[in-house]
Amino acid sequence: MTVAHFAIIAVSAYLLGSLSFAIIVCKVTLGKDIREYGSGNAGLTNAYRTMGAGKTLFVLLGDIAKGAAAVSIGMLLAGPIGKLVAGIFVILGHMFPLYFGFRGGKGVLVGAVMLALFDWRVFLVALVLFMGAVILTKWISLGSILGAISFPITTFIFYRDTTLTAMAFGMAAAVVFMHRSNIARILQGKENKFSFKSQKTIEKSAADGEGSQK
Repeated sequence: MTVAHFAIIAVSAYLLGSLSFAIIVCKVTLGKDIREYGSGNAGLTNAYRTMGAGKTLFVLLGDIAKGAAAVSIGMLLAGPIGKLVAGIFVILGHMFPLYFGFRGGKGVLVGAVMLALFDWRVFLVALVLFMGAVILTKWISLGSILGAISFPITTFIFYRDTTLTAMAFGMAAAVVFMHRSNIARILQGKENKFSFKSQKTIEKSAADGEGSQK
């Protein structure tokens, strides 16, 4: 990979990652900042809890699209290493979005898109761990952490490449770090459990506000 290719991949992936669709969809449809509700996180789970399934679908599609676009650019310019470089920077953009005060999500969905495009075997292992943890505990965060931890392990097993493994470890470490508050709540037994029933707290808050003004 040339320096020019690295710069193009890193910058384009970071700028794509900075398109935080949880923030964008919430602002456009409800006129609110999703980071002021629920867990305060601009991610898919908090979007579902606070905005409902309909609006979260647009968040899902947007985050998948930006992850796929970034990784595709990396692949075209530098192959497998380019995919991982793009993955690192699109996740960084998602976590620390340039356009939204560097306060974003935790990078799980974008990371999953990157894994799926990087190697289906690596993705499948992470998905099984994620689903198993969520089914058993209903903790999305625990599933996300386990899936992230599996990434450098499976990358090493399938590729035996120290550079790819080191990059995978860096991405996994970033995702785990962003879940540090969740880890504390898990250890205390206070972590929120996932429910298919959305509370739509932002819409309720807006409705209550309008009602109090009448």
